[in-house]
Amino acid sequence: MEEFKLIELQQSRDFSRKINSTFEFLRQNFKPLLKSILYIAGPPVLVGSLLLGSFIGEFFSLIQGAQTGSPEMAADYFLSVSFWLQLILMVILLFISYIITIATINAYIILYKERQTNKLEVSEVWNKARQIFWPYLGTTILFFLAFIIAYIALLIPIFILGDMSSVLLVFLGFPIVIGGIVYLIISSSLTYFVQAYEKKNFFDSIARSFRLVNNGKWWSTFGLLAILQLIVGTVSYIFLIPYYVIMFTASLHSAQSGSPFQLSDTMGIIILVCFTLYYLAQMLMYSLPHIGVAFQYFNLVELKEARGLMSQIETLGQQDTSTRPEENF
Repeated sequence: MEEFKLIELQQSRDFSRKINSTFEFLRQNFKPLLKSILYIAGPPVLVGSLLLGSFIGEFFSLIQGAQTGSPEMAADYFLSVSFWLQLILMVILLFISYIITIATINAYIILYKERQTNKLEVSEVWNKARQIFWPYLGTTILFFLAFIIAYIALLIPIFILGDMSSVLLVFLGFPIVIGGIVYLIISSSLTYFVQAYEKKNFFDSIARSFRLVNNGKWWSTFGLLAILQLIVGTVSYIFLIPYYVIMFTASLHSAQSGSPFQLSDTMGIIILVCFTLYYLAQMLMYSLPHIGVAFQYFNLVELKEARGLMSQIETLGQQDTSTRPEENF
C-alpha cells in the first residue's frame, strides 16, 4: 500500500509546479474526492444532466417536425406549460449542481489542509459543504448581477465606436468587451475559495481575489486556468463524439437523398446518453481547475504574506519553548 505523503498547500510554486501539484493532488485524492462529489453533488447533477439530454433530444425532434411540414407542432410545444416547467426545472437543477459541486470540491481541499490527511469521510465533507452552500448561492447570484452590470458598462464603448466607424467597432469595440470580460473572470477567479477558506462575505472575497491576482500574477492565473479548462473541455467532449458522428451521418444522408433531416428513436436515445455523460463528466472534471485555483490562492498568499513561512517560524518557537518550560517568552 502506498504511503501517504501530505502535499503542502501553503507554499509558493512556479507555474509548472502548480500544474504538477494540481495533478498530484487529484491523483492522491481521486477516490475520496470522487466519492464525495458523487454522493453529495451526484443526485442533482444526474437529474439535471438527464433533463438536459432529454431537452436537447426533444429540441431536435421539434426541428425534424418543422422540416417535415409540422411547424405548428413546434410552436405549440414552445408555448406549452410542460416545456417551461421542464426548462425551469432543468435550469434550477443545473444551477444547484454547479454550486454544490464547487462547494464539495473546496470543502474537501480545506478539510485536507485542516486534517492533514486524505482519509476524509463523506459526512465530514458534507457538513463542510452545506455550510458554504448558501454563501456560494448568494455569491453566484451576485456574480451574475455584477457581470450583467459590467457587460452593460463595456457595451458603452461599442455604441460610441459604432457611431464613429464600423472598422473601429470591429477592431476596437469587440476586443474591449471580450478583453474586459476575460479580465473580470480571471481577476475574480479566487472568490469562491477565498470566501470558504477565509470566511469572508462576497464583497470582501472578490476584493481579496482582485488584490491577489492583480499583484503581478494575472497572466499566470490566466495561463493556469486556461490550460486546466482546456483539459476539462477536451476530456468532456470525448463523450460527445458519438453525437457529432450521428449528426454528421444524418445530415449527410439528408443532403444526398434530398429528404428532410430525421433522427431515429435509437439515435435520440444515444444523444440523450451522450449529453448526460458529457455533463456528468464535466461536473466531475471541474475538480481540476478548482484544485488549481486553490494552489494559486496559496501561492499568491505565500508570495505576498508568507503565511507558510510564518507558521513554520511559530512552530519552531513552540518547539523551543517546550524544551525550556521555565522561561517565559
